Amino acid sequence: MRTQFTTLDPECKLSQAAEMMSRSGHWLLPVCIGTRLVGSLSLLNVAIYCRVDDTERGAKTVADAMTQNPLSCGMETSLEDVRSLICRHRQPAICVTNADGDVVGMIGAFEVIEALTAPQAFSGPEPEQVRRVRGNA
Repeated sequence: MRTQFTTLDPECKLSQAAEMMSRSGHWLLPVCIGTRLVGSLSLLNVAIYCRVDDTERGAKTVADAMTQNPLSCGMETSLEDVRSLICRHRQPAICVTNADGDVVGMIGAFEVIEALTAPQAFSGPEPEQVRRVRGNA
């Protein structure tokens, strides 16, 4: 889980939010009032609401484009459950909140994949087939 992340205010101009998203390198940012999670803004939200032919695009705010019921989980949620949520909802990341609904972190799909696919240590003797493959038999 990342604990250093950019948050957006709902009244922020959408064009400024797109720049912040670009600078941060993240495809999804939490939208907060103070530390309270009120929404999320994804790259897809920005693409939908920032059309080139839109004469009022400079007036649009994050509140106009954000997802109002953002995908979130508690700090105690397992990585497998986070993976399942991200896959089921097809989101690039998930907001992590405490019991009061305050954002305390973010976890992205790539971070989950990396954590779940890292080689795991095992106990016990090395199997014979593994030793043969390594040339230690």
